Amino acid sequence: MLMSGNLSNEDIQKLLESPLERRRDVTNKIARFYDTGGFTDKQKAIAEEIFRALLKDTEVEIRRTLAEAIKTSDQIPQDVVVALAKDVSEVSIPVLEFSEVLSDEDIIDIIKSTTDESKHISVSKRKLVSEGISDALIDTGNENVVDNLLSNINANVSEKGIGRIIDTFSDKEKLIEAVVSREKLPVHIIEHVTKTVSKELISRLEAKHGISIEKIGDAVSKGGEVAAMKVIGLQTTEQDYYNFCKVMKQMQIDENLMPISALCIGNLNMFEICVARKLKVPVLNIRTVLSDESNKGFKVLYERAKLPTSLYNPSALLIDVLRELQDELNNQGMELSKQNANRIITNLMLRAEEQGYVENLDYIITLIRHHAGLDKGE
Repeated sequence: MLMSGNLSNEDIQKLLESPLERRRDVTNKIARFYDTGGFTDKQKAIAEEIFRALLKDTEVEIRRTLAEAIKTSDQIPQDVVVALAKDVSEVSIPVLEFSEVLSDEDIIDIIKSTTDESKHISVSKRKLVSEGISDALIDTGNENVVDNLLSNINANVSEKGIGRIIDTFSDKEKLIEAVVSREKLPVHIIEHVTKTVSKELISRLEAKHGISIEKIGDAVSKGGEVAAMKVIGLQTTEQDYYNFCKVMKQMQIDENLMPISALCIGNLNMFEICVARKLKVPVLNIRTVLSDESNKGFKVLYERAKLPTSLYNPSALLIDVLRELQDELNNQGMELSKQNANRIITNLMLRAEEQGYVENLDYIITLIRHHAGLDKGE
């Protein structure tokens, strides 16, 4: 009927009165054809009639099937998607989490019109959450909703929203920890944390991470607004450091060579953390010193960390290369790919040719090859 383009109100009524399995099968097929552009304009109009008729189906299963079928489509008419988003939770959740047809205004209106936690949580998990939507979710005052929101790295949370979270959930360690671990955190927010949350909570956070939250503010204020907790080696950085140490131990790398090994896997961030731990200073301070591309700062850190004197020259050469390749190496984590290893080695050798003989460069290159598995003929 649909493909012929001749569909009467009576035909639609017959479809709605057909057995459940039949309606579900037809719903999926129509939605799939519609989304892939398999219909003519006239057939699309008929399909939209069917979608709107299905919205009135008394069987929740059929409406849920429709929601699942169209949740990622950007072609479905907005009124259909909004109606599904306002339906019972079994129907609305797929659309609320995935549909890009919904506008911010639609979503905020739905958040404000319901107390259904499952709907709010589905919104908090969206691929992109605007500050306006985040504010509306925070206004629900629901701890689980806010927890999911803060866990979403693609959720934009305003400074005002962060402040409200701290004020509302000042006794909730998990949420406060999630706040101070966000990627961008202004200094005054950190100060707000120390003034608002209980001393007991601050003590628990400090004991857990072995840092002073109050000192974070001092360090960050000297370097601008940065990822406060990550800058001093917490959360994922802390786990990365643990994993790095474990790998170094398995490879029987001497502890004094760990910072050099960090450079040899192309990870400047891990080098900063290793040196910061040896010198017992905030990572931010190390990063600031290393930002001097003349390498005067690097030389001071190298000497204070008591790294091998014989490896200073090739290490200084290596850190210059890593700065050049920072964009390519940023997201590689603890494993150095063979492609990146070859790129680093090539650039090292080119720089060495410009400077003349660099003592022990071959040792550094051997370490790079070893970390990338190039010495195993893989």
